[in-house]
Amino acid sequence: MGRRLLFPVAFVVTAASALRFRAGTSRSSTTIPTILKEQLSPGHKRMMETDPLILMNEARALRDQASALQAQLDQEKEERLEKQRRKVDSLIDSLLFHGDNMQSKAQLMHTEEQLAGLLISRRMNFELVNQMFDRIVEQSNKTQSIDSCSPLLSLLLDAACKVDCMEREDNPNKRWNHRVERDLRKKLFLLGYGIKIEDVEKDRRSSRSITGEKDLF
Repeated sequence: MGRRLLFPVAFVVTAASALRFRAGTSRSSTTIPTILKEQLSPGHKRMMETDPLILMNEARALRDQASALQAQLDQEKEERLEKQRRKVDSLIDSLLFHGDNMQSKAQLMHTEEQLAGLLISRRMNFELVNQMFDRIVEQSNKTQSIDSCSPLLSLLLDAACKVDCMEREDNPNKRWNHRVERDLRKKLFLLGYGIKIEDVEKDRRSSRSITGEKDLF
């Protein structure tokens, strides 16, 4: 009798072990994707669960927002430039010309001595005179050079030279660096060859940043 019971008992044990292994395998196979999904960041979960069309619409909306922001920045920049141009135009009118009707073609230019006096009394510096120089060049209809420059540029440079030649102690305008005419003449010389001194200085700064070389002056 003991022998006849041995086979059914062994079969039952083996079958039970097989069922437990299959159940464990089944649980593992269903929980692995769940575990991986739980370890994903919220952004990845959202991308997995979101329709691609919605993502495309969101990307298009972001591009539209970026374009609108860039347009706004460009407009604000242009408004600042226009404001600066009006300021410089007003400065040119008040320093280089005299007369009641500043819009008339009968405007009269100041003399060299008169303009030099205004550069001193109005406490002009290189930066402001340089802006006037650039604006006159911008409004000219031809290339400006040492040999051929507009009467306005010639007057501005001659008056600047007169102030430069003053002794520093005799010049009440302490904002004047006494190198204005020299620097603007150099700028005008390069313009005759189609070269902007700002580009030259930019290249020089870039070269110095690489070589470590310093200015001699």
